[in-house]
Amino acid sequence: MAEAVTIQVEPRDPTKNKGTGSRVARKLRAQGRVPAIIYGHKLPPVPISLAQDDVAMMLKKSVHLAQLSWDGATELAVVRDVQWDHLGKEIIHLDFLRVSSGETVEAEVALETHGEPVGLSLGGRLEQLVRSLKIKAKPTAIPKSITIEVGGLNVGDAILVRDLKGMLPEGVSTDADESIMLVHVVEKKAGSAAASAAEGEAAAEGQAEGETSA
Repeated sequence: MAEAVTIQVEPRDPTKNKGTGSRVARKLRAQGRVPAIIYGHKLPPVPISLAQDDVAMMLKKSVHLAQLSWDGATELAVVRDVQWDHLGKEIIHLDFLRVSSGETVEAEVALETHGEPVGLSLGGRLEQLVRSLKIKAKPTAIPKSITIEVGGLNVGDAILVRDLKGMLPEGVSTDADESIMLVHVVEKKAGSAAASAAEGEAAAEGQAEGETSA
């Protein structure tokens, strides 16, 4: 379950656009920092920035819960939104939502598969259609990821949101549409198999012709 990581942040002065705006954001990123904001609990939003290394650590460890600290103040918060650049390579902004340990919050959690479907040995291919899922849980109960067991899937089998009931950790729920398909095992396209076979036959014929001419 989730444990809050403590991160030292720096407040930004929003007056007269000194702490916000695209120009300031670019300057912060050039200094190795990522602009962010904390909001929620009917309190004023607080513009902040944090080190890129801390952001990278949060992503690597799939951290959702953070204890943000600055100027003697601390805020318990969850990552609510991550904004990437147009190439999807660099984080350009983070949104943090204030939370208390006893309240239920929403979070986007990664979906991971475990096991090798039995259908793979019969010519099937596993396809994961959904990579993350919005869940509800208390902040300390937010999992780093949700594991989908796929070992029992045969060709034509699928796992839908409704099938996650036995896979969700205790204290975790989701309001996602139960009919959404998360993963399935499909038969490899006959066209691909035929093309591969044709290539193999052509290669064999070419080799035979070469041996004959020799």
